[in-house]
Amino acid sequence: MYQEKVDIGALVGSNVANLAMRIVAALLILIIGLWLVKLVVKLVKKGKKFQQQAPEVQSFLSSAMKVLGYVLVIMMAVTTVGVPTASILAVLGSCGLAIGLAMQGSLSNLAGGVMLMIFRPFRVGDYISDGAHEGTVKDITLFYTTIATADNLQVTLPNGALANAAIKNLNANDTRRLDIDLTLSPAADKEKVCALLLDCARKNELVLDDPAPEALVTVTDGGLPVFKLRTWFKSSDYWTVYFGLNDAVQMTLTENALPLAHQQVDVHTDK
Repeated sequence: MYQEKVDIGALVGSNVANLAMRIVAALLILIIGLWLVKLVVKLVKKGKKFQQQAPEVQSFLSSAMKVLGYVLVIMMAVTTVGVPTASILAVLGSCGLAIGLAMQGSLSNLAGGVMLMIFRPFRVGDYISDGAHEGTVKDITLFYTTIATADNLQVTLPNGALANAAIKNLNANDTRRLDIDLTLSPAADKEKVCALLLDCARKNELVLDDPAPEALVTVTDGGLPVFKLRTWFKSSDYWTVYFGLNDAVQMTLTENALPLAHQQVDVHTDK
């Protein structure tokens, strides 16, 4: 009886020692494996072919490589502890519905990220608007897109929502059109006002000559004349033209004693 107890104790001790060694091995795999994933991603990002890709593609691919590498390392570590891969897959399969429901948002963002990479409605550096947020695209990863707003706030947008939203890409075209609508008194001299507006546009060096600036006159339902100034400029000059031209128009109206009843500013990107 005493001999049998000793054998059981030795067996238990051997199993504990074996499990401890497996745990240590799994930890080493995690530490070394995660380090290797980071190293491989870093080396790939330095490659010439990788550098030739667009910034948004680089960000997406590096994010995808990290996720796949981390999943592979974790699977290897779990298997080293002694959990059979078949058992892991069986558990994941049986819990597939629950996992799918829990990760519905993440999976939607992943699918959205893939769609953004395929169709490329915008790129890193473009100024975009989804109706709720607008700013310059700084990064496009596997699940999220990061933009910087005009007041330099960082906004992280889920790719799933962006892929299904109506996106305005304000840098897609080389030129944009600025419309300034002015509602003045019926007594205003139409030819004089149009000439003054065209003069404001022509004095602005950033306003393009082709297409040429236009000054048009329409009438509101109340019979008030609406003067419309249309100018074209490079998309990169938007803010400079926007503020400069509006200041020039306001100053011209004041200098010529033309009372402003209403003003509306619209920006277009299509000719």
